Amino acid sequence: MVYLRSYARFIEDLGRKEQWHETVERVVNGCFSMQYDHCSENNLPWFKEMKEVEAMRMYDKMFTMKFLPPGRGLWAMGTPLISEKKLFAALNNCAFVSTDVQEVEELLDSFRFLMDSSMLGIGFGFDTKAKGRFHAFKPISDQ
Repeated sequence: MVYLRSYARFIEDLGRKEQWHETVERVVNGCFSMQYDHCSENNLPWFKEMKEVEAMRMYDKMFTMKFLPPGRGLWAMGTPLISEKKLFAALNNCAFVSTDVQEVEELLDSFRFLMDSSMLGIGFGFDTKAKGRFHAFKPISDQ
């Protein structure tokens, strides 16, 4: 089952993977924690009672599969990857970068971004507009 393989997180304390209701709770709590942090950091109002109603509604819609976030949201939201390490890019499904650059350093930045994104499991695309502009050479061997 795809859900158990890809989205259910292992719960160390219980020695097992999440069940569906636990995944939904983790994702909803993660979303609303992120909203709360954003409001707090930017001196925006937070209406606790209204947010609780919204969270319960989101939980119900997700639990009954009337609404689901992207798979990356199911996988990463509400985990230390987001809340502690602040690797928000892990919530992205896909990314793209153009190689239509003028400087070597810009091209290297594009490929650094590709590497970082790939390490977070993000599907990545790029164009080939830099083809022929830059040349890579095989390193000279000491042997």
